[in-house]
Amino acid sequence: MRERRYFTTVVARTSQLLRDLAEEGLDLFQATAKETEDGRFTIEGLLTIEEVQRLVDEGYEVVVHEEASKRARAQTEKIDIGQWLEGMGA
Repeated sequence: MRERRYFTTVVARTSQLLRDLAEEGLDLFQATAKETEDGRFTIEGLLTIEEVQRLVDEGYEVVVHEEASKRARAQTEKIDIGQWLEGMGA
């Protein structure tokens, strides 16, 4: 069975950290990479929970929007990763 993947936004403190993500072999959407008004850098992607946890452990902020199989819903719900993991029993 294929692991569940989630639409996410990865937030990096520097442009170099964002570039470093290219070496991670993750399913990230290059066209979504941008600098935010507060000087941080973001990119969207499809990640497994294990990938999310690894990035958080490496110092990235990761916002999990929704499970990829539920993308047909009209509105994306956003939740803090800590709250989300608590809800998953992690």
